[in-house]
Amino acid sequence: MSNLVKHLRSARMIFPILVSIVLFGCGGGNTPPSVPVFISGTAAAGAPVVGYVSVRDSSSNPQPVRTGVPIDANGNFTVEVTGLTAPYAFMASGTVGGRSMTLYSVVTSADAGGTINITPFTDLMIRNIAASAVDNYIDTGGFGGLTTAELDAARVTLTQQLAPALLAMGLSDSIDLLRATFNADGTGLDRFMDVVRVSTTPTTATITNIMDAANTLIIDTINGTTTGSLGTGGLAPAGTDFDGIVQTLNAFADMFATSLPSASDPALLALFADTYMDGGTSRDAFLTDLTTDPDIIGFQITSIVVDELDLVAGTAFVHFVPVFAGNLTFPDKPGGVAAGYMVKIGDEWKINGDQRIAGVNVRASADRLTCNPANLACLMTPAQQFGTGLKLSVYDDAMIGVETAVVTGPGLPAGGVTLNNGASTIVTNNLVCGTGCPLRDVWLMLDGDIGAIQPNSVYVFALYNGVGTLMATYSETLPMPPVLNTQLASLPFPSLSGLVDLTGAGAVTITPSWSVPGGTRPGKVAAHLDAPFEHAYISDDLSISAATSGTSTLVVNAPLGGGTWSSGWYSIQAYDQYAGERFAAYW
Repeated sequence: MSNLVKHLRSARMIFPILVSIVLFGCGGGNTPPSVPVFISGTAAAGAPVVGYVSVRDSSSNPQPVRTGVPIDANGNFTVEVTGLTAPYAFMASGTVGGRSMTLYSVVTSADAGGTINITPFTDLMIRNIAASAVDNYIDTGGFGGLTTAELDAARVTLTQQLAPALLAMGLSDSIDLLRATFNADGTGLDRFMDVVRVSTTPTTATITNIMDAANTLIIDTINGTTTGSLGTGGLAPAGTDFDGIVQTLNAFADMFATSLPSASDPALLALFADTYMDGGTSRDAFLTDLTTDPDIIGFQITSIVVDELDLVAGTAFVHFVPVFAGNLTFPDKPGGVAAGYMVKIGDEWKINGDQRIAGVNVRASADRLTCNPANLACLMTPAQQFGTGLKLSVYDDAMIGVETAVVTGPGLPAGGVTLNNGASTIVTNNLVCGTGCPLRDVWLMLDGDIGAIQPNSVYVFALYNGVGTLMATYSETLPMPPVLNTQLASLPFPSLSGLVDLTGAGAVTITPSWSVPGGTRPGKVAAHLDAPFEHAYISDDLSISAATSGTSTLVVNAPLGGGTWSSGWYSIQAYDQYAGERFAAYW
């Protein structure tokens, strides 16, 4: 499942935890303080939204009035609205299943102190009420005159349209889609959202049951008319193909609940198809690695999203989030997801990997290069140099002969960008960086090119062998565009202190202090050293820590050829909620 072993070892994070609320009483004779008012709920689209909630109110205050409200690992959030002017517009932004997602909900004063959810269904209610571009309706305060009666009317209408599917899933056809309390745990309303999807354009919404995709309900959100109907095929309170997929993935995690199974355990092998392949890794090689890594013990699989389901072919494409002790998960994947295919053999769904001969990846990357204060010979001008663009990677871990990859997509040159395998260094000349560009895997971009990139843009990797024969073509989705060049100077980057000059160093132990900005997840601290015919990379994986700051220990050996290192530099990585990289280097 998308190079699971590699990520299980190196990627950890802790989802934000909501702080419990303490209400204070008032003393005798004093003016009683205002009692804080909160609104709680769940932000999810089947799986929890991995991200944050922001709030706009109906006052003349600068908007939004609340930002960065964390959504926890179960999709739950709590917002204080004390002193704000109702109605309030809630927006959940982040990723679900590795894709960028923005969802809206609107709250009136009648719901203050209660529960309001943010889901594709609440988003659709607001679109139907707006009868126009929903972003404009929210941003310009069009929701300011919304009444509880109007909001409830939109809710009832949508619930009636979904009623056949709700009943087929064992839910009430009068469930309050706006206010019903639920967790994003694959049960109840969340289970309904796992199989019934809403996709939108500025003027329409299409509602699809993934197990009966031939029948769809299409709503014109401008005039409220509908066409078609939502299919109910494959829906049931239990025992569906979706349940079968979940059962297999949970059984896989259960094998590692308290210990490591044998790679040849028949119960473990029965969960995998013989045709399993992931990034070129076979089933046997994958299980050999997995069953020898004690860090895997106790992991769980959560937030399962079935993106594609073909019941005729018996195939499904699935995203899920592996979670480790302390709610730790992948920092360098959007939403911490792993992904891959499953195949139905007989009555059982089996894990089948991503079916790719090599690994490819695209993510946004922002760089800050600065002088190491201990390196008095550093001549970098200005004192800090910035860059932003796309980090493009190709990995032939199975060593089947992939030599280059040509990447095409929004914002890239018409002929694409060529990568060398292994180091994933860029071959194509980057006009932004010029001939002095370091041999990295980041394609630096101007703001005009970045402006051509939309959320969830698709990039195509064409893989070639040493004689130029096309071996495979794969697509990757970029959740969010890179940061603009004009934003780099004010963007918080991870930082290092306590560095020594690596030029002329031999065997030495370095203990740099590090910190990462709030809202990002730590990656690695590394030292990069060079000597004639020799290069060394020494790193400390920060992602195993929940802390946003700490101290690393980097043990540097002398060059194998003797003497000292002729040059060296340091780096530190952090990742935002969309897995966009922030990379700081000290020369």
